[in-house]
Amino acid sequence: MSPAAGVAAPDRARDLSIVAYEMEGQPTGVGRYLEGLLGGVARLGVGGCWSLYFKGDPFSHSLWEGESPTGRTRFEPLFDLRPSARAIPWEQLRLPRLLRNRPADLLFSPAYSLPAAPDVPAMVTLHDLSFEHLQHEFRWRERWRRRILARRAARQARRVLVDSRTMARDVASTYRLPEAKIGVVPLGVDPQFFAPPEAPEHETAELRRLGIEPPYLLALGSVLPRRRLDLVLEAFTTLAREIPDLRLVLCGANRLRDPRQLDRWCEATRVSTRILRPGWIRDEILPALYRGAEASIYLSSYEGFGLPPLEALACGTLPVVTPGQALDDLWPEYPFRVPALDTAAVTTTCRRILDTSSTNGQWLEEGRRRVAALSWEHSARLFLQEVEIALGEAPVKR
Repeated sequence: MSPAAGVAAPDRARDLSIVAYEMEGQPTGVGRYLEGLLGGVARLGVGGCWSLYFKGDPFSHSLWEGESPTGRTRFEPLFDLRPSARAIPWEQLRLPRLLRNRPADLLFSPAYSLPAAPDVPAMVTLHDLSFEHLQHEFRWRERWRRRILARRAARQARRVLVDSRTMARDVASTYRLPEAKIGVVPLGVDPQFFAPPEAPEHETAELRRLGIEPPYLLALGSVLPRRRLDLVLEAFTTLAREIPDLRLVLCGANRLRDPRQLDRWCEATRVSTRILRPGWIRDEILPALYRGAEASIYLSSYEGFGLPPLEALACGTLPVVTPGQALDDLWPEYPFRVPALDTAAVTTTCRRILDTSSTNGQWLEEGRRRVAALSWEHSARLFLQEVEIALGEAPVKR
């Protein structure tokens, strides 16, 4: 596995081809990952031309419409103008022909699959293997499509990137890959989350328009069975009886196989009128949303990284988390980690944060200090080291 601490980024100019369609539509986890990583590369000023392949219009044009901070990195978007095309057929059937017309040193895909490009060294990021371990979250066809593409990409790639050491062990074990082939490149926390604690008035006004006002607990992230919102809601039912004005804010796309299940969970609490469900939230107001919360809750029975708890810490809000997330790498002794996935443990851990007599300030200060190390520049340096290893121009470091 590659090093987790930064040395200087390689200074050689490289021409890369990037599978970039994840940056289309509404910003999601992988799209934000790719945007942050490329932004970090731009700020490091590594030379070369990085070709970004899109089938439609991206949610951000900042990488190529403005000068990079050093003026050395050139990002060139290549639009295929097929926005209605389904992503995987486009990637597997159309993109290989586009790649042949524009030779590059290396091909990188930020998420799970690679187009066939036999003459070009490749890297891929596997953020998690939920489709291998959590059969109940995927329909049969979707599960096997993901499995086949990820397994093939892991074989095809010279380097397989993951977001945490936990995922590195999972990928090595599940796909029987040598650990030397896997590189750990953690996600970065955007600078906006370290802004001063006083939120701009327009941000708080937008939250009020959505009906979000303190005091509230925040559960942010796509709604999936493994995120255990059932336990969050059960814990909130108890806490709501103890704190009459406390509310719960659930933010994120509902991706349950039966979306109505979330309605049933909320109704079963008997305090559904105190549960707010604004859905997807724009990135611009996320810091204000985190800062206004009494605590953030991010439970998961399986997770590849877990960025929301780190963003919450950067904003000065303590998260309640489960083991197996990126916070394990960053802060092994974090004091608000739920010891077991049961309602009593979640409720007790939330109470410890809500206790106004506690000394949470020291934990917040320590959390912000640790999270400050996770910049996208740091991620970009590690990524560029992986490029050098993939091209055989740097040794694999343990």
